[in-house]
Amino acid sequence: MIRFLPIFLVLLAGTAFAETGRPPTQWIIDQNTKCKVANAFPSAAETITWSGNCTDGYANGQGVAQWFKAKKATAKKYEGQMSGGFMNGQGVFIQSNGDRFEGIFKDGNLNGQGKAVWFNKNKYEGEWKEGYPNGTGSYVWADGKRYTGQWINGKQNGDGDFKFPNGDHYVGQMKDGLMSGKGKFTWADGNVYIGEFRNDRANGQGTVRMYAVAVSHSGVFKDGCLKDGDEVVAINQTTMSCAIKLDKQ
Repeated sequence: MIRFLPIFLVLLAGTAFAETGRPPTQWIIDQNTKCKVANAFPSAAETITWSGNCTDGYANGQGVAQWFKAKKATAKKYEGQMSGGFMNGQGVFIQSNGDRFEGIFKDGNLNGQGKAVWFNKNKYEGEWKEGYPNGTGSYVWADGKRYTGQWINGKQNGDGDFKFPNGDHYVGQMKDGLMSGKGKFTWADGNVYIGEFRNDRANGQGTVRMYAVAVSHSGVFKDGCLKDGDEVVAINQTTMSCAIKLDKQ
């Protein structure tokens, strides 16, 4: 007898933070005050005004930096504290594409508590380090997926809780944005896998419980496949592909 358990473990993890990549520092000068501001994500023919103090030629203290093109204000704007021309302290930075970052800045990057809303409506709120989610935080995708847990350098690493809009739910360990380590995946239909994961697949010792037929299978999974007596359990693939993999072992 062969059983097929259709399971799909797609997390779309880690890729959401490419927008926070940082180029080398370039400077833009307020032509009225001759005050310099570090210009994150520069664009050709930009100009700027800075409403705050200028110390030794650099923006300093509380103020508003407004970017312009062709003498018209763009969406790009920073309101908050500056030091040495960099965003330093509490502030809000909006990029020209609508990305919005709010929180505690250090040398132009979010550090500490902060939140971001990207132009694609994805959101993150939690701890940051050098412009990347780092520590504990929650990321919500525009389609309703939600991850809450630990982050290192912009990727899910450590313990986390991943909820999907279709009702699927994962609680467990993550590594570089993928389910890796010990965890529990519960499908909306009641099926459950508890055990070891590697690279988003059941790998290692684990147990899958199929709610509809009140059957459990335990053993050592290999890339989502398990041979339990005469039965083949396939997770996220066909039983045929699993049978081929298992025959090669």
